Amino acid sequence: MVRRDGGRPSLRELAAAAEVSVPTLRHYFGDRAHTVEAVLAECLRRGRPGLDAQRSSDKRFDQSIADYAADLVLALTAPKAVRLGDVFAVSLAEGFLDPSLGPPALIHILDPTIDALQARLAEHVARGEMIATDLRAAAIVLVSPLLVACLHQQQLRGQVTSPLVMSELVDDVVAAFVRAYAAPATGVSRDVGSLAA
Repeated sequence: MVRRDGGRPSLRELAAAAEVSVPTLRHYFGDRAHTVEAVLAECLRRGRPGLDAQRSSDKRFDQSIADYAADLVLALTAPKAVRLGDVFAVSLAEGFLDPSLGPPALIHILDPTIDALQARLAEHVARGEMIATDLRAAAIVLVSPLLVACLHQQQLRGQVTSPLVMSELVDDVVAAFVRAYAAPATGVSRDVGSLAA
């Protein structure tokens, strides 16, 4: 399902991919929506170690943000059979097209990413490196342009029709975030353009 090699799979196609019968799939998961929710939950289970690793950083605020941004973009675009960007694309599509799958897409895919970054940002606030603010909103401010740019370039094939220089975009996003959220007296360099390289 998350390989994106076709349209939205039917319950029959999901059963075939799981190498079980439709009645077996229905027995364990119920309808298609519950089956998709189970797939998203499994994606979260498999991704949990990577998310947990992003919850903290002992580096300065500016370097920590640059590292986070680079790691997120790498995970979203890594040359694998199923990239994190594919998981986001499928979960967002399912959530947009089926209202019952919006909350599971948030709970299992988008919110854990936001939550991990929010925990990291809380450490920077506690150390006096970042202004006290709505950390959930700040996490969304950082993740959103990176996620959209990766989906634009990879899953929507923007690298063919309107390519971006991702390294420059990442540098610009990091620099803007650090300018907006760094605590005034941290000694954080305002010249962060080369940190994400």
